[in-house]
Amino acid sequence: MFRFVSIAAASCAFIMAAGISAQVDNSDLIAVTDGEIKIALRELRYVVDNAPVQIKQQLRLDSEARYELIANQVVAHRIQANLESSKSRSGDLYDAYQFAVLKAAKEFDEKRFQRELEIPDLEQLAQERWRTSKNNIAEVPEKRWLSHILLLCSESCDEQEKQLEMVKIVERLTAGESFSDLAAEFSQDPGSRQRGGRLSRPIALEDENIDATFRETAFALQEKGQVSEVVKSRFGLHVMRLDSVEPARAYSFDEIKQSLMAEVEKQYREDAYTSYILSMGPSDALRINAPLLDTILDLGPN
Repeated sequence: MFRFVSIAAASCAFIMAAGISAQVDNSDLIAVTDGEIKIALRELRYVVDNAPVQIKQQLRLDSEARYELIANQVVAHRIQANLESSKSRSGDLYDAYQFAVLKAAKEFDEKRFQRELEIPDLEQLAQERWRTSKNNIAEVPEKRWLSHILLLCSESCDEQEKQLEMVKIVERLTAGESFSDLAAEFSQDPGSRQRGGRLSRPIALEDENIDATFRETAFALQEKGQVSEVVKSRFGLHVMRLDSVEPARAYSFDEIKQSLMAEVEKQYREDAYTSYILSMGPSDALRINAPLLDTILDLGPN
């Protein structure tokens, strides 16, 4: 059983760590000892800071929870000590442990590197990328606002009957009746029907979530107000009207500045870390025992 002079006192010091004045740097003070195990305040503070909210609440209210958390850290330290001393007893397991430690060290070092990396002002780089590549990264395709009248027609519907219904609607359009009024009366698209057939957003020719026949017909219309022939999509029969066109253009730098800055910073961080890793590589003092290496690669003499 773990022994404390006073569990309550130790718990209080543990939980109140975050409230200690920032003017006193006591992170390295030993907060818990148990025989050979010594746990610094900074370790306990890290555990608490990274605990889920409900666990933090439990730690504030329950001394048993605080004791259990400390006990778990003591156990973890003893496990680490056992693994460190297991080389002679279980070579394969020890090697696996050391490999895991090296892998974790590299991951943590990358986080440390990125946290400490000073990022310069990258706006000029972002502007240069926009200037030289805006045809690829900042192009806004032509978009078209449309209204339509839809008569739903699934696989089981009588398409000929629907065609006759749509012909009558087209005749009334040709006679001069309002497209919006007819859409509100006959269209079976519940969303656009309430807006007189007007779609809720413009469409681009490349919009893959829009039926291909619908897109192609929309972009075949030449003039504002022009009404299409009756066309069939996977939803049914349509008549559509071109309401307006948003010409193709390029986003201004200010419109995509934040996303460009994020991309440039990401690339800067990747390049900086790559350079850092290369700087940590083998030095001129590197020596390799090639025959010994060959023995584990099965490259030795037969």
